[in-house]
Amino acid sequence: MTGPKFLHGDAATPAPNGERPRVAAYDLGSNSFHLLVAEADGRGGLVELARGHEMVRLGEDSLREGFIPFSTFQRGLDGLIKLRKLAEGFAPESTVAVATSAIREARNGSDFVHTVSREVGLDVEVLDPVKEATLIYWGARQALDVGNGKFALLDVGGGSIKALVGSATDCLFATSLRMGVLRLREHCNCEKLPDRAERLLAETRVRAVVQPAIRQMLKVGFDFVTFTSGTALAVARMAEGSADKLADARGRSGEGMGRHLVLKLDNLRALEERLVTVTPEKRADLPGVGALRADTIIPGTILLRTLLELTGHEHALICESALKEGLVVDYFVRRQTGLAEALFEEDD
Repeated sequence: MTGPKFLHGDAATPAPNGERPRVAAYDLGSNSFHLLVAEADGRGGLVELARGHEMVRLGEDSLREGFIPFSTFQRGLDGLIKLRKLAEGFAPESTVAVATSAIREARNGSDFVHTVSREVGLDVEVLDPVKEATLIYWGARQALDVGNGKFALLDVGGGSIKALVGSATDCLFATSLRMGVLRLREHCNCEKLPDRAERLLAETRVRAVVQPAIRQMLKVGFDFVTFTSGTALAVARMAEGSADKLADARGRSGEGMGRHLVLKLDNLRALEERLVTVTPEKRADLPGVGALRADTIIPGTILLRTLLELTGHEHALICESALKEGLVVDYFVRRQTGLAEALFEEDD
């Protein structure tokens, strides 16, 4: 089995505006808002035209308090306005936008959705966890070389983890877990240097939430492990790089709309030990961290390390392709552009 012949923007020439079906897909996550603009290539594949993201941290308070504060509310709107301006430069014929746990769980989440419709011009669907997991499966599937095997996918967001097992043709198991880097941040005391006892407590909380799901995934069986999300990519680039240089995540023509990097468990453990010796003041200056990720990089590392240990695997593939790519796949399959046939095309 082969995946669809998706291409990166630098591997194919986009058509002039209006000549091919084109869509802008927005993913309103708990940590970041993402945009992907893509068009059909007329041969059962897609051309990536643009992507962007704004780290708005909508779930920074809402995942704990159940309410999006005014300042965060406005930050989210400002981020979406920037992304919308980027998308409009490519004149998409259609737009799809979805929201996940931060908006789904907030008491004023519907207010945010209505305000986005009025002020930004986007109609946002608040996804239920099962549909979210299914879209993530399709997004990752088009970027992975699955063959006849099965893969475990763990999408680590700000407010939730989507855990699933998939094959080349089906999502065999999927669940949503109330655990993410913003939720775990509350238990890591990242305003100082977390000691071993605090890290062990954070790990224990992760295990309590995710272990039952991992057991079910192991019963289904899988050949390799895949992590998705911005946190996973950021941590992997640090872990597989050096103290002053990030590792590159590269995508090749035909691999799908996503970049890949292999994250080794030993390197992940070494990164965790290095991070807990860096003061909060200096953490933001580390390559790949920055001010908006400084308080979640340690929780993210603990979370990924614990998940990988529970799977029993020594490394994981980092795949950038997830929910927003799944939205694009879903749109073009429904539009009947030939993409459905490409997803299940047999090898010659």
